Amino acid sequence: MIYLWILASYLLGSLPFGIIIAQGCKGIDPRAAGSGNPGATNVARLCGLPWGALTLACDLLKGLLAVWVSLRLTPEPWFHSACALAVVGGHIKSCFLGFRGGKGVATTIGALLPLGIAPLLCAVLCCLAVIALSSYVSLGSLTLVASLLMFYPLFDRLDLLPLAAVLTAVVFWTHRSNIGRLRRGEEKSWRKSKN
Repeated sequence: MIYLWILASYLLGSLPFGIIIAQGCKGIDPRAAGSGNPGATNVARLCGLPWGALTLACDLLKGLLAVWVSLRLTPEPWFHSACALAVVGGHIKSCFLGFRGGKGVATTIGALLPLGIAPLLCAVLCCLAVIALSSYVSLGSLTLVASLLMFYPLFDRLDLLPLAAVLTAVVFWTHRSNIGRLRRGEEKSWRKSKN
């Protein structure tokens, strides 16, 4: 029976809140404007910061819900990790969007939140610092997931390292075009992007 929650986690992750919010509030399809990504950053650029923040919150909450419920179904760590990967996978490869989707950062944060707040908070603070200093949201996102590989051991949460390693690899993969633009100096600055 618990295996059904893995499927439910994927379906929950597949809900395209960025598109729902952007089309509902402004009549804009974020896949066809801005960066073409249905995530919070593009929604904020296209529709305004409040709508981007709402998208961020919804994407975070679906990750949180998937893992929070998994913790109450069984104490098995593999199951919690499976649900975390399923919900993030749903966000990135949504069955409602032809198996396309966002980049998975907000959903990753939400999925990891019930598993350990302190190391995740440190990673989020590093992310925000990098965004403030560089004005590149993508660089902050990459910093967040990569720094988890340092903070989990520091907080004696070696049990979460395998999950963090997989999610880091996934987020780096979804940001491969951003990484290319960062290397070429062509990435859009948050401060200058006002489409």
